Amino acid sequence: WEMPWFTITDGFDADFGVDEWHGTNVFYRDGDRVFRTYFINNRGDEQMGSTWNYLDITPLGRQEVWEDSPEGYPQTPTYKWWNWHDCYVAGAAPDKKWVEVSDAGEATLRNQRASTKP
Repeated sequence: WEMPWFTITDGFDADFGVDEWHGTNVFYRDGDRVFRTYFINNRGDEQMGSTWNYLDITPLGRQEVWEDSPEGYPQTPTYKWWNWHDCYVAGAAPDKKWVEVSDAGEATLRNQRASTKP
C-alpha cells in the first residue's frame, strides 16, 4: 500500500486553518470527491510519531479484521500483515517467523487473561 505525503506550498493552508501553526489533515478521496476526515491544529498530535498513529487516524485504518471497512476492501488478521524491516518485498506474504512470534504472543496474552478471570 502507499501512504502519500504532501507539503502545503500555497494558500491551501490558510483555507484549512493551519497558516500560522502546524496542522495535521487527513483526506479521503472517493472518485472525484474528496473528504476531510481528520484535522488537528493544536495540542493533541504529540503522539503522532509512528506509522501506526497515522494509520489509526485514516478513514480505513490499518484494514485489520476488527475494524469496520466498506465492503470489498481488503482486511487482514491483526498483526499478521507486518514484515520485519529487512524482510520486506512488496506484495510478499507475511514472514512466517513473524507470524509464529505474533501467534505465540497472542496465545500468551489470552492464557494470562483466562487465568486471571474469577
